[in-house]
Amino acid sequence: MRYKILVVFGWVFLAACQKVIDLKLKNDSGKVVIEGNITDMPGPYQVKVGKTGEVNADYIFSGVSGASVSVRDDAGNSEVLKEVQPGIYQGSVLQGVEGRTYYLSVAVGGKSYMASSTMPHRVPLDSLYIVDVYNFSKMVKAVVPVFTDPVGQGNSYRFNETINGVLDKSLFYQNDDYTDGRTSSFSLLRPDPDSTLHVHDRVDVEMQCIDKAMYKYWFSVDQSSLGQGGTLASNPVTNISGGALGYFSAHTSQTRSIIVK
Repeated sequence: MRYKILVVFGWVFLAACQKVIDLKLKNDSGKVVIEGNITDMPGPYQVKVGKTGEVNADYIFSGVSGASVSVRDDAGNSEVLKEVQPGIYQGSVLQGVEGRTYYLSVAVGGKSYMASSTMPHRVPLDSLYIVDVYNFSKMVKAVVPVFTDPVGQGNSYRFNETINGVLDKSLFYQNDDYTDGRTSSFSLLRPDPDSTLHVHDRVDVEMQCIDKAMYKYWFSVDQSSLGQGGTLASNPVTNISGGALGYFSAHTSQTRSIIVK
């Protein structure tokens, strides 16, 4: 699976940056890759454990069976996850709660990997609207998520956009370094000038409130310069210790929908 990542920085009153990255991991054939998510929505939650492929190849998930995977929180709850598919480990009891810190433990191949993530408090996604906006000199339609950042810096956000039931593989993220306490008004633009929403399209937008470590992860993807063949000069900054790649994220999740008119 190749990651195509669009990073959109800024709000409409700030200079925006758009970038597409075909993410290829740097010279790390055979390294363990862990991807885990816990949300405030009802589970079950999953943790994927895999390995990278050949050097400079696109990252293709290759599941690793037989790992020991467990998650606990700072309220004393814990669970050992069950392998439901090769490399995919799933819980059944643990529930994500705003404000709690979650700890991930993975043991595989004689090595141990640890990570932690604190779920922020939810910032309400108030509404969506469609805007006509210039994108590379072309007028296109894009969706705008509306929410008000709480006063006090430290909030970070990620958005997933699904169009007519198909997940857009672009990634949108932002923090409140320069927008603390303000109401958002930035559009989810893709860099391709021909990428536009159309009348009657259904757009579902998921808003995630992510912690600082996850913001740093996606920011590092954006900042990594691209080498030959689109390979990252350095791998993204992970919050997983022990030498694994990937991330572990505890975040809130909420979704709103709109029909383009």
